[in-house]
Amino acid sequence: MRKSLLTIIICLISSILLAGCGSASEDNPGSGPANAGREAEKTEDDNEDVQKPEKKNRKNKKDKQASKTDGQKSLAQRMAGKYSYHYSDEDGNDEFYIMNVVPFGDNLYAYCGQAMPEDYESLDAYTFWASEFIPYDADEMTSTDGDTVTVNELRFSVMSNAGKYWDAGHKGTITLTDDGLVFEGFDHEGFLVPENDDSRLFLKDERVEDVFSYLNNDKADAPEQLQGLWVYGDDNNSVYVEFSGSDMYVYRKDPGQEVSYMAGGCDFHDGSFEFAGNMLGNGGMPIEFSGGFNTDGNELTLDVEGTDAAGLLPEHEVYRRITDREIHVITMDEVELDSASFGSLGGNQYIGALKEQDYYGVIVLSAKSADKCMPTVEKLEAAGFVREPVVYTPDFSQLNPEPYYVATAGMFTSKEEAEKMLAKVKDAGFKDAYMKYAGSYTGDRYWYYMYDGATIDELKDGVMLRGVSVTIPYITYAESVTADLLVTDQTVFDKSAETEFFGNYENGDTPYEWIIRNKKLMNEDIDQYMQNGPALVGVFEVGLEDNKITTYYGSGWWD
Repeated sequence: MRKSLLTIIICLISSILLAGCGSASEDNPGSGPANAGREAEKTEDDNEDVQKPEKKNRKNKKDKQASKTDGQKSLAQRMAGKYSYHYSDEDGNDEFYIMNVVPFGDNLYAYCGQAMPEDYESLDAYTFWASEFIPYDADEMTSTDGDTVTVNELRFSVMSNAGKYWDAGHKGTITLTDDGLVFEGFDHEGFLVPENDDSRLFLKDERVEDVFSYLNNDKADAPEQLQGLWVYGDDNNSVYVEFSGSDMYVYRKDPGQEVSYMAGGCDFHDGSFEFAGNMLGNGGMPIEFSGGFNTDGNELTLDVEGTDAAGLLPEHEVYRRITDREIHVITMDEVELDSASFGSLGGNQYIGALKEQDYYGVIVLSAKSADKCMPTVEKLEAAGFVREPVVYTPDFSQLNPEPYYVATAGMFTSKEEAEKMLAKVKDAGFKDAYMKYAGSYTGDRYWYYMYDGATIDELKDGVMLRGVSVTIPYITYAESVTADLLVTDQTVFDKSAETEFFGNYENGDTPYEWIIRNKKLMNEDIDQYMQNGPALVGVFEVGLEDNKITTYYGSGWWD
């Protein structure tokens, strides 16, 4: 199969290569002790309306390094603040990438989005998400004199992707400067860095909306005995609660899940309170609950009522008092991503777009079996046309639902392109050819293209194929979508798959085992890896559910 797809692949490669809601807010987030109460200092930049905020003098109590003294802030805390990057869209309209960076202790997070200002006095996102910046070395985040940290950026949105990660992340560095934050690397992911460059500077900008828009900001009626940090659980399943004035912060980070980070203001009564806040990643959608509290020395008992807090705060729990230096710093070696960690976005473009597209076919012959189409397919190829796969009509909404097989000169996403091809086919002597609107794709098979076997992330129960091009099998000249595809330990080879064309396949392999073996060979024994061709490189026909590969049907590659 790999060789029989050669001409299709070459043509596809050529075509490929050529080819939510924000919330209004008023106050500065993250003003609790764990976040060092820092508003970002301003320097002059190209945003003329930016004003310097009032600086706060809240002391940081951390003492993780011998040289640290009271008043010194960690790098994570010094990065806290609001930032923007100004650009123009394709129509010349002013737009901004915006970011509100909010640490919890020395764990670093951000509310990110795109904003189109109306009055230039505020920048509120019209599309948004949350980013976790997880370090590989905790010491870089806790450093009081360092200015650069290497992180993996994990993105998610509670609103648009059910809180699941978009992908396995992007590795890069963040550097704190006098002007703002410089992002470098990150696989040219388009937001932190341009698609055609390696770095981008986000400037300090107080016009950016707050991630937490319901804070009271140190309202004076809070009980003194509640103030500070409280925790229950261990490093792998800790829930932190922080009271700062009448503001409450709730934080939990499990190894295999997106962060849960909530903040808002409380109205206190005698032994009880009412909370109104929002979660990082949900764009300001309010969360409300009530509770009772009781303190006994260094123990806090919280009783919580209200479904909004379900899954984050237990109904009844006893917390112990801690200092902010006891907040665990999550590092990438602790993050356990698996196939359940990801939603359906699958990279920058949703694979479902391939099903929503209109298609047009240049039909030369239809028959009740694929074999009867082959002589026509061979005549088309002999006449100089690209050898196209035989189309199964039930795979398209507007073709015959009764099973027929069709020899074509191509399926197209543009009616104009189909008409041009039809004219060429008729001129070549295929007088009975005609163009037909095929409708949307209803089939269950796709082609993905892997150009570099190194773009594979190993997960706890599978692998993620990063940045692959995906199209449907019949479309030679169509634009593809870019996606991150999951191969899990549940993915199978179809009975019809010719496994001899999957390089270095061993009898009984699952696709996951086959990929892991070849990735290891590629890194440790390149000669053996290449013995049967670059196994992980090529075009693969698969079945998909969202961005998860369920089945491998075939494999092809080019010399």
